Amino acid sequence: MRVAKGRKVALISILGRISGNVNADGVIGQRITIKKMYSSTGETIPFVSSRAIKRAIRDVLADRGYSIDPFIAGRKGALDLSDSGKPDIYIDNDLFGYMYTEGKKAYRRQGPVAMSYFKAVRDTPIKAEFGARFPRSSNPNQNPVPFEVEVADFVGRLCTIIYDYIGDFNEEVSIQGNNNIKVPELPLDEKRKRLKDFLEILLEPAYVLPRRTNSLSIPDYIVALIGLSSMGPKPICNYLDIDSDGKPDGSLLNKLVERYKGKEYLQLYLIDYKDSLKDFDTIKKVDIGEAVDLIVDFLFPKG
Repeated sequence: MRVAKGRKVALISILGRISGNVNADGVIGQRITIKKMYSSTGETIPFVSSRAIKRAIRDVLADRGYSIDPFIAGRKGALDLSDSGKPDIYIDNDLFGYMYTEGKKAYRRQGPVAMSYFKAVRDTPIKAEFGARFPRSSNPNQNPVPFEVEVADFVGRLCTIIYDYIGDFNEEVSIQGNNNIKVPELPLDEKRKRLKDFLEILLEPAYVLPRRTNSLSIPDYIVALIGLSSMGPKPICNYLDIDSDGKPDGSLLNKLVERYKGKEYLQLYLIDYKDSLKDFDTIKKVDIGEAVDLIVDFLFPKG
């Protein structure tokens, strides 16, 4: 399994509001359920899966001109798809990793970008939206078919860790049709470009969550906490939450600052999308462009 070559990581924790049925779980009878989990205390926690978020980001990367893995069809066709395993060609193989099989061998890359569920931070009621599919004019005698869609409106948290081996394939195994030994590492400018485009999509946000055929759902970001660590991952995600009024909890952020006070290996920044922390000045606030440049320059400095 591929591991980070160094200790530099960028940590991003985002609070945002999500509404609707943005990541359907399945269909039970005439009811389309929403993805959710249950806490040990019985709370209902809806979420959007990391796979769904990565899929949405892939679509935008393709719009920006990047080549996206088309997958390899096996003996069962569309039911037997696998990764191509070409991280130098396909940006999603590079950022998110892959597993390519060849006979009894498996070649893996643990992606430098790790993402959590976009998960509700509080117990959230799930409601049912009722609807019906009405017959077309060509079938006037056909009765409408009723159905239900589970929906939720919640503030969720997304945590992301970005390691410093984007575009680095020094430890990748040569596989058929893509001898990465000849391309052990992408040029620095290409690494920076890949990371910058990914960050712009994630932090804007410039991606649309799934099920947009039924409803348009773009996360409504509230605040983002960014940590630049030269000593591996730190639990900054645990310090980004909402208070009893549903606003970002400034007192929790102060505890984070106090915990790492005087620790030069961790730099902290905030993006305040809604001016929810107007009077909070313990952590330096930056805009999206500044945040992107800070992360890119930290992980892949020029020269």
